[in-house]
Formats: sequence, C-alpha cells, structure tokens
Amino acid sequence: MSENKHDEEEQSFLQHVTSHLPSNWSDERRDTYLQDVLTSWRKHREHSREEQRLMEKYLATIKEHFKPQSSELYDFSQWPIDKNLLKMLKHGSLDSNIIKQIKTTGVYTFTFLPVSFCQLLINELAYFEQWSITNGLKLYRPNSMNKYGVILDHFGFGKCLTNLITTIVQPLTELVYKHIPLPLDSHHGFVVEYAMDKDRKLDFHVDDSAVTLNICLGEEFTDGQLYFGGVRCSSHVSNTAPRKDEEFSLEHQVGTACLHLGNHRHRALPITSGRRLNLILWCRSSHFNDEKKNDDDDDKCPIWCGFHQGKERLGKD
Repeated sequence: MSENKHDEEEQSFLQHVTSHLPSNWSDERRDTYLQDVLTSWRKHREHSREEQRLMEKYLATIKEHFKPQSSELYDFSQWPIDKNLLKMLKHGSLDSNIIKQIKTTGVYTFTFLPVSFCQLLINELAYFEQWSITNGLKLYRPNSMNKYGVILDHFGFGKCLTNLITTIVQPLTELVYKHIPLPLDSHHGFVVEYAMDKDRKLDFHVDDSAVTLNICLGEEFTDGQLYFGGVRCSSHVSNTAPRKDEEFSLEHQVGTACLHLGNHRHRALPITSGRRLNLILWCRSSHFNDEKKNDDDDDKCPIWCGFHQGKERLGKD
C-alpha cells in the first residue's frame, strides 16, 4: 500500500475520532489523546497487516504442496447425497417426510450423507492435520470459540462447498426461509471437534451467517445435544431470554444434517464420552447483511425476530 493511502487512512481515522471528542477539551488535552489513540491504532493496523501476510503465506504453502489423500471428496458431484432429498429439491416442493421441522421452530433435519462417506471426510481431515504438523504449519482454527477443527476452504474444499450451497442449501432456503434474500453469495466452511480432552461444549451464540448447515460426521459419542433458544435480531440477541416455547434440544445423528437460521441462538451441550465432529457451513447473503445493519433499534425490529413475535403474542393474550 502506498504512503499516500496510509496518510488518507490516518486522516480519515483522526477526523472520525476528533468528531466524537468533547467540545470543552483544551487543545493540549485533545492533542495528547489523539496521539495516544493514533499510536495504538497504528500498532493494531500493523498487526492486522502482519496477520494478513502470514495467512497469505500459509495458504500459498498449502496450495503448492498439499496433495489430497482422497481427491474425489473435493468434488461435490461425487458426494452421495440422499436420493430422496435430491428428488424433492428437483420437484421444488417441500416434503415433510424428508425435511422434518422440529415443532414450529424453523429448525429442519434431514438425512444427508451415508455414515461411510462421513468417515472418509473425517479421515481426510486427519490427513490434512497430520500433514500440517509434519510440515510445521500452525493450523488456523474455525473461529474464536472453537479451539479444535479445521477450515475447509483453506485446503481445497471451497468450490465443493459453493456447489453444496447452490445445489442444496439455497433451494432449501428458498422453500423454508422466505425472508432471506437470495443468492447466498459467500460462505465459511469448517469442521469442529468435540472430545473429552478437547472442547466439550460451546457457549450460547449466533452464527455469522444468514443460514447455517450443520452435518454430523461422527464418530461415537454420548450427549452433546444442540440446544436452541430463539431467533433474535442484532438488537435482542444478548439481552432477551428465550421463551419456554422457544427452547428445545436436538440429538445429533451421524449422516444427518440440520438447517437453521444464523440468528437462531444455540449452544452445544457438553459431551460426556467419545468424540464428535460436525461440518458447519455458514451461508451468507450480502443483501441480508445489509438488512441486519438497519435492525439496531426496537422500532425497526424485523418481523422474524422472536422478541417481536413474543410482543405480538403478549398483545393477543
């Protein structure tokens, strides 16, 4: 980046900070504060650039040297998706015997992959992790909450996951989530791992997605259910408790997928034995993200928010 560009960034940042300072501050106090803030900002900017350089080097190393153990896994056309699911999507209509909604929660489950294929995916993940260790690469973990797992887009699954969204997730979204604007135009795909000596649970949160596909890959485990606690917009995600009718838990079954809104609050309850791996696909819509930015106050609470629905229900009682 050119020096002129750096200067423009700094000037824009300083103007933004200055506009929020108290008008009764003295010039000396203002200048001292701005200098401290600018020094901190420069350090953060340089750290971010260094992280970006390391990421680019990491991805370039994988692209140049990593050779898949089972190359067919990276081709979505070779995934043995459940035939009944594919037939239903081809007809463009919803079959409740194939796509099962849990009560009226907006969470759907369906058979997705054979257990044997799930094991092949697990084997490939283990192969990539071992290859990374052997080559001295520090793995980038899926997100700030999961300490174990891998990001699938980092080692060749990007196109495969895009095709998965186009073929499966987007048609389902069109059928069951009418308020999500299509297309689903970006994603973050990863596998998380839970075990007694690793992450055992995951705290209450929402996903950075419009729609999330969660596929249980295996292996053998007890407990670790997926608890749901209500759909919320950005204004009400952390400050409103779930209603009783919003609370339920989903048992994981290997080869079965779960589809839910990214704004549907959930947590992974602790496993009590074994090891569980799940393929998670955060599917994003740039148009939906724009809509979310306008949901910052109660007056603009979107109709799909459970808090909004709760207020409506109270008004009828």
